[in-house]
Amino acid sequence: MNLVDRKIVDEMYRDGWLYTSFGEYWRRKYGYKVCKVPLNAGFTCPNWDGRIADDGCAFCPNFARQFTYDSFRTVINKSWKEQVTHQVKHYKGMGAGDKAMVYIAFATNTYAPLKDLKKIYDAALDHKDVIGLSIGTRPDCLPDEVLDLMGDYVKQGYEIWVEVGQQTPHYHTLKDIDRGHGFAESIRVVREAHKRGIKVIFFNISGMPGESPDEMVETARILSALEIDAVKQYPLIVMKGTRLAEDYIKGKYRPLGRMEYVNIVADMLENMDRYVLIQRLSKDCGLETKLAPEWNTYRLIVTPLVEKELARRKTRQGEKFKLSLNVDELKPLKKVD
Repeated sequence: MNLVDRKIVDEMYRDGWLYTSFGEYWRRKYGYKVCKVPLNAGFTCPNWDGRIADDGCAFCPNFARQFTYDSFRTVINKSWKEQVTHQVKHYKGMGAGDKAMVYIAFATNTYAPLKDLKKIYDAALDHKDVIGLSIGTRPDCLPDEVLDLMGDYVKQGYEIWVEVGQQTPHYHTLKDIDRGHGFAESIRVVREAHKRGIKVIFFNISGMPGESPDEMVETARILSALEIDAVKQYPLIVMKGTRLAEDYIKGKYRPLGRMEYVNIVADMLENMDRYVLIQRLSKDCGLETKLAPEWNTYRLIVTPLVEKELARRKTRQGEKFKLSLNVDELKPLKKVD
């Protein structure tokens, strides 16, 4: 079982929610709005620094490791504590939240010696309005000692999440995009994180090369069976300067169309356990770095389309999620002479 408060989710469904919104869940849990504020801690990635590879995943451009939020550019080279102070003030001033979770976002943010991780995490938590951390990383970069460190923060009363960049559970895709790990690593991470009270968000990308719609829907069932706590759902974006961009230009890759993506996400939500929180349903992306798809993937445009499709179907998250049959619904066995 995941670590989500099921009473809150059940309450949301009684109130008519079409899916389990991450933000609404937090508001009900804490009684106030919680925003995520980004921190660039200057990490690298084993798929860039040569430990696994030196040219990244097929869809990841080199510049993706740099922070690009406008609100952040003026403080990107300042200390970790100064970055957090600036970002908390900025987001609170926008009315985004009363308290903040620090989101350590770019590259692989558990990929460093333990003593260095502790310095960064301690600095990020050293603010009166910060209630915890959400740490973006890869599933193969979460050894026990790093999870133990995060578990210590949980014991201190902080809300700690790991955001696992699995992207897809399908091994043929992971191999084709040169991800450098499989799905077994994520199975271990969820088990070990939950032992320590750490909650787990998965990144999932739909529209990967070679994946069928049926596989994308099966992904929702797999993540539900794994009992993750939340998911960030994105369409695959073709970014300039990537190997995926080369395939797109040569006609070897076709991105999902807008309504194609909307319908696939609706299908996935129907087949996802309602106790998996939904943090996002699409991807914000700078137009200066995007090559495809041509439609606007901004989440505040796409999310209402998904909601409209769910309403049209008169369905919602978890409506079709089932991993076993109810034997009480079966007819009695006939006696065989």
